[in-house]
Amino acid sequence: MSAPLRPTWCEIDLGAVAHNVRQLRHLIGPAVAIYMCLKGDASGCGATEVARRAEAEGVDGFAFGNIDSALACRAAGVTRPILLYPTCLPDSAPLLEQAELMPTLSTLEDVALWDRAARHRLPVFLKIDGGGFRAGAFPHEAAAIARAITESRHLRLAGVYGHPMTSYGFEDEPYTLAQLEAIQRALAAIEAEGIDVPIRMVSSSAIVLGHPEADLNAVDPGRLVVGMSFQSVAERQASWRPALVGLKSRLVMVRALAPTDDIIRAPFLTLRPNMRLGLIPFGWSDGFPRSMPQNATVLIRGKRVSLLGPSHSELLRVDLTDVPDAQVGDEVVLLGRSGDVAIQLEDLADQWRMSTHDLFPAIGKTLPRRYID
Repeated sequence: MSAPLRPTWCEIDLGAVAHNVRQLRHLIGPAVAIYMCLKGDASGCGATEVARRAEAEGVDGFAFGNIDSALACRAAGVTRPILLYPTCLPDSAPLLEQAELMPTLSTLEDVALWDRAARHRLPVFLKIDGGGFRAGAFPHEAAAIARAITESRHLRLAGVYGHPMTSYGFEDEPYTLAQLEAIQRALAAIEAEGIDVPIRMVSSSAIVLGHPEADLNAVDPGRLVVGMSFQSVAERQASWRPALVGLKSRLVMVRALAPTDDIIRAPFLTLRPNMRLGLIPFGWSDGFPRSMPQNATVLIRGKRVSLLGPSHSELLRVDLTDVPDAQVGDEVVLLGRSGDVAIQLEDLADQWRMSTHDLFPAIGKTLPRRYID
């Protein structure tokens, strides 16, 4: 995403991505492949740049929820294998063959449609539904669908995977274990038919850290690699660095208010003696909360100053009374450091009353990104 003239941006630390890939590799060992999940444009961090950095760090492949994003990465020179989660139609098969992308199949109908649409020998993944009731073959159907793939004219089974529901408000250990067991039973049934399954994976970020026994021979975490935190068992504890490290803008207006007896008193603004106001080109269209959080602050010239509600679509007010030298063009830090003062990711999440997981896409998917390493 590029909008070089807009004076508002977020900062993504690709060095953090590299660090997190190395941490993950240390935990799972060299024999387990890493298929980094880049759904949601790498959780707002920018799939193309994140993929390039992760590929340089040695990940084995990628997984996308958006075919357009996957194609953009291919066009940018990413060469490792790419799995597509169930997001595209069979008529895209010739394009997938050309770009070397591997779609996900879930049913016998999928097998027939994709086999008819493919022209050559298209590698595909079979997904297992362990109990989430989204895409995926039910465990009792998996072996028959895998067999149909191997017997098809134009398809080749590249792997089998499943995604237990662990990050959607269902933090239920018996439910998680039941899903893992169902997926592994389905895998065993497929292999009992004598069908070779080159890639076998079931571990998203939460499963990687909570269930080492589920590594199989590949994992596909995503949010973990851009530095979102998850609970972990003792043997999977590590230091993860957030890739989202900055949210910054610049003042586009600075002005002093007239004497209070000469202006209309706004019900939303408490006037201060010698009050100065500034405007920031950032608002709720960019991910900021619609209701101004209490005690919301930003950093300007190394000082912490207050935002003044209400928030607007693309503008915020800031009280500059305590920064008398502030001027148009000064940097405004909502996340990051200014002088000796810093606003950390957790601080911003507390201000905005949302989780750090929600901050990544709220910020990164709407703003220009600047990459550091």
